[in-house]
Amino acid sequence: MENQNIRVRIAPSPTGFLHVGTARTALFNYLFAKKHKGSFILRIEDTDLERSKEEYIKNIYDSLKAMGLNWDEGPDIGGPYPPYKQSDRFDIYKKYADKLVESGVAYYCWCTQEELEAEKEKATSEHIYSRRCRNLSPEQVESFKKEGRIPTIRFIVPEKRLKFDDIVKGSLDFDLALIGDFVIMKSNGTPTYNFAVVVDDIEMKISHIIRGEDHISNTPKQILIYEAMDAQIPKFAHVGMILAPDRTKLSKRHGATAVSEFIEQGYLPEAFVNFIALLGWSPADGQEIKSLDNLIEAFSLERVSSSPAIFEFDKLNWMNGQYIRNMPLSEITQRAKTYLKNYDLSIYTEAQLETIVAAVREPLTKLSEITDAVSYFFGDSVEIDPEVKKDVIQIPESQKVLQEFFNLAESLSYDNIEELHDQLAVFRKSIPDLKPKQIMWAIRAALTGRIKGADMAVIISLLGKDRIKLRTNDAKES
Repeated sequence: MENQNIRVRIAPSPTGFLHVGTARTALFNYLFAKKHKGSFILRIEDTDLERSKEEYIKNIYDSLKAMGLNWDEGPDIGGPYPPYKQSDRFDIYKKYADKLVESGVAYYCWCTQEELEAEKEKATSEHIYSRRCRNLSPEQVESFKKEGRIPTIRFIVPEKRLKFDDIVKGSLDFDLALIGDFVIMKSNGTPTYNFAVVVDDIEMKISHIIRGEDHISNTPKQILIYEAMDAQIPKFAHVGMILAPDRTKLSKRHGATAVSEFIEQGYLPEAFVNFIALLGWSPADGQEIKSLDNLIEAFSLERVSSSPAIFEFDKLNWMNGQYIRNMPLSEITQRAKTYLKNYDLSIYTEAQLETIVAAVREPLTKLSEITDAVSYFFGDSVEIDPEVKKDVIQIPESQKVLQEFFNLAESLSYDNIEELHDQLAVFRKSIPDLKPKQIMWAIRAALTGRIKGADMAVIISLLGKDRIKLRTNDAKES
């Protein structure tokens, strides 16, 4: 494998944001290319001119880059086989289509849409084109031209069986008699998908085509075109689809479906890449947490499953939490700032911000959750949850605790967290008629507005004496 010139591609259509399914396909192509020191090519399939938009192309670029899937050739950086956008390649497709007509393996079809619809209505089973234009006389062709008809170009499908070996699916067998002659060039000069993709893959010397199993039905048509062009047929690997937990097609009703949506919600790109790599593939060593470099080293198409993969949101949350907790503190703090833009971060030093992030990151599953998790570190006052106020703050025992804690606040060691821990331990023992949990709940509720959160000594140290006394006093008077 290493001795071959491995060239793979990802070819998304810019008719929407980069979908997680396309992202998984891109990842598998990238891992395979890098494992075998090959090339990973990005091609934009924008022949659907009405639905293709520049904002979607930008989203594709940004999403792939965020995932670390940097391409070796593409529309923005060029390469040895340009152009890399199908809309810039129409003259190339025409040249190849004309050659196929000249060689007798394709022909002009003058049928109107109405005539084709009438054929479909008469069909007793699935419609297969009747080939009525395959052997027209010169007079018939001239008559159609005078009517103003503009032809399509159809490829002649031989009536035989076609077999090919798929790296993931194994041996596949198709009865070509069920396909019928298919259009390769539309009457408006636009190539069809199956034709354009083969021309592009031939010209760009693609060696392996790794894609979703929904493309299996396209493969016989594409192989026929390769054969007609006397071109090297690439090796195919069709991977199982990604399904939602209810085993239906993953869609917006299940949640986010675009890579950019997941990242905006606070999923770390590294965790997202790690997660989708395991959708239909498993490493031989069984270890699930792997960096991109580790994934490259471990990846093999032979371990890709042919069965559908289930997109388990709970597992994604678990994995993302692992990355949040294990990422270097300085780096996760920098990333967290995206979600802290509404706070005045200038009141803290960088070291203090890192202390805050370290104190709250343990339970996080998405980095966006940090917005709420750190809210009580900012502002003079704090909003206390109504139930916490009623059940914790306003009871007599808590009011007693808060009065004594207010008195203690003057002498706390705010600059030394270890000493603060010791002082809080002494304080808990100074009220023997209350359980330690009751004492700390009262203090936590007064300072943070909630009964769960970061280490109390860290909170007290960062809030400082003035805010501690202000919030404690507010709670006493609530």
